[in-house]
Amino acid sequence: AIDGRVLSRMEAVGKNLFAFFADDATTLKGREDDEEDVVVVHVHFGMSGAWALYDDISADEEPAAKPTTRLRLEEITGTTANNRKRGSAAASKTKYITHLSAMTVAHGDLSLYSDKKTALGQDPLRSDADPEFLFSKITKSKKSIGQLLMDQSYFAGPGNIYRAEILFLAGVYPTIPGINLQRTSFDKIWNVSVSLLRRGYDSGSILTVDPRVDPSVASRGERRYIYNRSVCARCDGRVSSWDMAGRTCYACEGGRCQPKIKTESRNDEDNRKTTIKEAQQRDASVTAPKGKKKRKEKQARQHVPFISHCARISFRQRLEQGGAGQLTIVEIRSVIEQLLASDNNVSVKDGATLPPKSARKSVHVEALNNLLRERTLVQQMDKEAATVTSSPLPPPTTSAAEAAREKAANGENRAVEHMAELSREQAVRAISVTPSPAAEKRGRRKRSSGKSIDVPKSERDGNERTTKQRLKL
Repeated sequence: AIDGRVLSRMEAVGKNLFAFFADDATTLKGREDDEEDVVVVHVHFGMSGAWALYDDISADEEPAAKPTTRLRLEEITGTTANNRKRGSAAASKTKYITHLSAMTVAHGDLSLYSDKKTALGQDPLRSDADPEFLFSKITKSKKSIGQLLMDQSYFAGPGNIYRAEILFLAGVYPTIPGINLQRTSFDKIWNVSVSLLRRGYDSGSILTVDPRVDPSVASRGERRYIYNRSVCARCDGRVSSWDMAGRTCYACEGGRCQPKIKTESRNDEDNRKTTIKEAQQRDASVTAPKGKKKRKEKQARQHVPFISHCARISFRQRLEQGGAGQLTIVEIRSVIEQLLASDNNVSVKDGATLPPKSARKSVHVEALNNLLRERTLVQQMDKEAATVTSSPLPPPTTSAAEAAREKAANGENRAVEHMAELSREQAVRAISVTPSPAAEKRGRRKRSSGKSIDVPKSERDGNERTTKQRLKL
């Protein structure tokens, strides 16, 4: 369907990419796209897709196609490296090849694009976004703003991490019904969405803490305020979490960041004041499928952080804030091994042993806690952290490789927040500036007389899968 055609343009609407392939003659004549001579390819990466770009002069050799490769494109107007060596007249031309892996790859005429775009909501990154239309649509819905922000037919683009951080920075509690959302609150939500998504596009990472607004929070190395946290990074208030339409919703309960308010219903049939609890019950009844038993949403509680694979917190922070139970077994074993290897106190070595790999996590947690009590490690780490300056935030615009390295350096697991411009091999090469396992082992021996803890290699490198849904062709 697209063999021999010219890639005339690409567009992104939320999490969807649209590639337009025009007839060569149409492009040469400068005619606009029309339904007869344009093929549209619709792409949705899903959780781990990638559209990797290779050329014939760099070190990135084209790999063999994999079972997950959905589309391969090769530029037919370029020249090969051999022609370049022979001094071809077109030797300056670089030949590009792309491999696409994605959850959705479909093609059709221009109606495919127009129908999909009409069904999607307003994308804060697009210049043609219509916030006025979006506000009028929201004020007709009984669903909570927390649900609407995740509904791609309303807001095209934001996911669960962005929902938590957008509503936090806008100062809006997630359970406020759309019909009760004030215009000033909507404007804050929209403006914050534009700001955060643009920053994410430029940096390649979901960074929501602004050092210009919260320098003290940024100086601690925090990247987000409430997502997967038990306390608010800004006010230290309790962060609650609960199920909202199958996804975990977060809110700061400190009273200042996201205050709960009583609202006046705009529904003519229910013209009375309602509480946040009633709004949650109404949300549950609206979203429950017909003919099925209504699901009762769980009551909000203080959030207990989990080991996130998409917004990872460094193992030092998890150890300090939640204890050994917040570490994985691999991390616990790494810490114990380093402590036992570096400690010169024989009595501690005799009393502390490394559990077998087959032991339950609770056994590992107990072993590390016993060792920490002996060493008062938490106090030592606090002292060390006070002397270390935080790393500066990345520049406003970064390349995919730079973003991948930034994630690895900050312990981000890129299984979800992956770099969609890089293949697995390119992502691994991008972060290969980190020391090799042999070099790390030698470095640990040199530091064995000290009492510091090395960051486990698994956390530095993160997952080899990689995340940002932007494409440069």
